[in-house]
Amino acid sequence: MKGIKVAFTTLGCKVNQDETAGMQLLFEAAGFDIVDFNDLADVYIVNTCTVTHLGSRKSRQMLRQAKRRNREALVVAAGCYPQAAPEELAALKEVDLIVGNSHKPDLVGLVQAGLANKGRRVVVDPLTGFPQLPVSVLSERNRATLKIQDGCQRYCTYCIIPKARGALRSMPLADVLEKGRELAAAGFKEIVLTGINLTSYGKEREGGADLAAVVDALAQAVSPVRIRISSVEPTDFGAGLMEAVAANANVCKDFHVPLQSGSDGVLRRMGRKYSAAEFMALTDSLKERFDRPSFSTDIIVGFPGETAAEFQETLDLVRKVGFCRLHVFRYSPRAGTPAASFPGQVAPEIAARRSQQLIKLGHTLAQDFARELLGSQEEVLMEEASPRPGEWVGYGQRYMRIHCPWNSGPGSLVKVEITGVYGLELLARPLV
Repeated sequence: MKGIKVAFTTLGCKVNQDETAGMQLLFEAAGFDIVDFNDLADVYIVNTCTVTHLGSRKSRQMLRQAKRRNREALVVAAGCYPQAAPEELAALKEVDLIVGNSHKPDLVGLVQAGLANKGRRVVVDPLTGFPQLPVSVLSERNRATLKIQDGCQRYCTYCIIPKARGALRSMPLADVLEKGRELAAAGFKEIVLTGINLTSYGKEREGGADLAAVVDALAQAVSPVRIRISSVEPTDFGAGLMEAVAANANVCKDFHVPLQSGSDGVLRRMGRKYSAAEFMALTDSLKERFDRPSFSTDIIVGFPGETAAEFQETLDLVRKVGFCRLHVFRYSPRAGTPAASFPGQVAPEIAARRSQQLIKLGHTLAQDFARELLGSQEEVLMEEASPRPGEWVGYGQRYMRIHCPWNSGPGSLVKVEITGVYGLELLARPLV
């Protein structure tokens, strides 16, 4: 399809971003020219989000914007929104092709057919199996993400993801190891394991490998390439996974554990299956097991019925854990979820104020954690030139950006000593 220009844009989560990168690789391999979404293109693909009504609204806005840019273009809605509500998108006259998560790997062929025979088409089927997209590449081929799990069956009261992503599905362990070895052989220095509910890996089959087995086997198969676990549900961080992380030096001691709220009352209304005390016990045990591990989390503010006292409980728990990164979201009702009809919907201005309080606290805690690392040793994956002359910058195992004198370019894993703080980032000197 040489000469045909295709543009992508992505809304929503990290997995969506990874899948867009994989779809883009498919189109490049098929000979399409990839252009910016703001440019004139023959095909516009919006990898949609529907986790909140705001995500759905933004998806519709991007689809309409694409058609306004070029009325002759093929406009494609792909991903979670089509999977969850294809009928809503079918009502948009600007959309030509509606493709669910079930058919993302088939998108090139569907687009080619759409270009040859213009007309509305909806391609959404039940989510089964584990359709493969190419592995997405981060940081100029230094880091790669490897999606090994899809689907969710937690049914939190605010979330439509089980409908958009379907039942639990996992990449077979043998395939994980094969792809991991391919990435290591291609020169990648870090592999980020991702999934919609990563710690549910393997739970759809009795007696199969779990995430602990994957981490342990993959870390040994690709050593010294680093392994990073993108997210861990607090109810699934058992002794086996902790042991797999501890047993392999190339597994990053960086833990993204979604909290959502520090109030037991709010957690119960959310349908989360842990208490604030249990969450605190988990992070305490990780601090005891590992040297200054980093913690990041997701928090929803303004959930229905959230009182000032319950929000204060969240603030208190966030301080106690000492997160170095907070991802703060204001609750947004999503049609089709139980929480949308809960009483006590919080006023938007209150939710906005609480969000700002948490963001401000997050900056303070990030600075505290940076200072806590002074004098410690880290392993940095050099990725790009630093704004500081003569230095390069990359991420350490704890996912802190570290600036260090270096002259050998990107792609090196360098042992360093932390010598200073640079905003919310770190300064270091090489130990080689």
